[in-house]
Formats: sequence, C-alpha cells, structure tokens
Amino acid sequence: MIHLEHVNPQGTQVFMGTLTAGVGIHAALATIARERGITTATVELLGGLSDATFTAYDFSNHTRHPPRTFTRALEIISAHGTISQLDGAPHVHIHATLAFRDDQQPHGIAVVGGHLASGKAFAVEFTLTSYLGNPVQRQLHEGTGLKLWDLEKF
Repeated sequence: MIHLEHVNPQGTQVFMGTLTAGVGIHAALATIARERGITTATVELLGGLSDATFTAYDFSNHTRHPPRTFTRALEIISAHGTISQLDGAPHVHIHATLAFRDDQQPHGIAVVGGHLASGKAFAVEFTLTSYLGNPVQRQLHEGTGLKLWDLEKF
C-alpha cells in the first residue's frame, strides 16, 4: 500500500548546527524543533558519539528486541532521520551506521548500525531541513504495529 502527501507547499528552511559535551541527540533535536516551530524535517548527521543504543524491531512478532548499547568512541559513517509529530510533540527518528576500533576484527574496525534509540554526542555536525507547510503526524499502523506517518492514501 502506498501513502503520499505534499508536505512543503511553502518551501524549506535549512539549519546547520553542532552537538557536543554528551548532549543526547534525540532530545537536542526535539528541543530545536519545539523552539523553532519545526513540525516536519529531515536531518543528516556526522561526527562522533561517546555512547549509542540501537534497537531492532521483530517484523513477525511486532515486538522490539532488547537494546544494544555501545559505550566507546564511535565514528558516524552515516546517520539520517526525520522529525515528525507524535501526540503533539516532536518525534525524532534516526538510523545510523557507526564504526569503532576493534583489534579483534580482521581489519581492526567494527561497524554497527540500525535504529538509533539514543546517542550521546562527542562532536556531531548536523544539517536539518525543515519543510514548511503541512505537519506530518505519526499514528499506529495496524499492519506493522509501528507508529508510522499518517499520510493520505495514494
């Protein structure tokens, strides 16, 4: 099934920023969204984290697997996400691929990735693109058990 909606009929705004000193990425981006009146956005991140927790969703059972936390120097290879609305508040959703030194690995580097449930910034640069116009709301999707974007049927 396809759902689609034009969400930026009024244009976009682009913000660039940094996060440091162990600030929580999700909370920081939600604060920015609230204070700037951003209801719908995409975000790209690079830099380093000192802590990251990943979760994974079991598609068959509609449950989350136990989280996996990494507390060490983690280099962001790629991280991108969205900001939408859930229950009247900004909801930050990020997926990331991170690398770290691990001498037990064949080339001395390990890579982990997936749904980033939380992350603490060591030094993160981000670009946030806000879409002006229709806010995107999240709502429980019965077929998946996930809170997905509530968009018009295509």
